[in-house]
Amino acid sequence: MIGDNISYHPEYKQITDFVVKNLEFIEKSNSKLCISVGGESGCGKTSLANSLKIDIEKAIGLKGFIFHLDDYFKLPPADNHNARLKDNSLVGMNEVNLELLDLHLVQFKEKGGILNKPLVDYPQNKILNEQISCNEYDFCIVEGTYVSVLKAPDYRIFIETTYLDTRKLRVERGRDLINSLNERVLEIEHQIIKSQCELANVIIDNKLNVITKK
Repeated sequence: MIGDNISYHPEYKQITDFVVKNLEFIEKSNSKLCISVGGESGCGKTSLANSLKIDIEKAIGLKGFIFHLDDYFKLPPADNHNARLKDNSLVGMNEVNLELLDLHLVQFKEKGGILNKPLVDYPQNKILNEQISCNEYDFCIVEGTYVSVLKAPDYRIFIETTYLDTRKLRVERGRDLINSLNERVLEIEHQIIKSQCELANVIIDNKLNVITKK
C-alpha cells in the first residue's frame, strides 16, 4: 500500500511474543509459513502485522513480507467508494479478488520465483504493479478484513475489536470519512466479519489479551 504510514507499536509486544513462542507448534505444510491477521476496519490489523513481522525477524532471524488485502480490491479506493455511494449492497468480499490473493500466497509459499502483485496507491487512486522475489523471504503475513477465509494461511489471528470500539481511532487516523455511508459500510462489514473469528487459531480481544482457541 502506498500512502499509509505504518510504524512499530510496542503495545502489541505481548501478542507478538506469544506468536513467536508458538511458531514451532504451528502446523503447516512443507512450505514457508503464512500468518493471517483479520478483523474489522481500524482494529489494528496493519499495525499488528507490521509489529509481528519485525519481532519475528528479530527473534528468529527470518525475513518476512506483508501482503495487504487492500492491494487486492478490484477497484481503486476512490472508485470503490463511488460505487458504494451508488449501491451499498456491493459492500463485501466480492469487492476483493480473494482468489488471486490466495493464489499469490500459494506461489509465495510453495513455488517461489518472481511474483507480480497489485499495489494500491491511495493518493493517486491507482492500482499499480509490484514485483517481489519470493526467494528472498522466509515467511509472510497477510492482513485485512476478510483474510480469515483464505485457504493459504497456516495460522490465523483475529482481532475481535468492532468498528464501534474503534470509531475514535478512525477519526484520528483521518483516512476514512466519518459519515452515514461509511458507518453503514462498516456495519455491513461487521455482519460479514464477526463470524470469521471462529476460523481463527488465536483471538485478540479489545484489551489486547490473547485468547487461544480450545
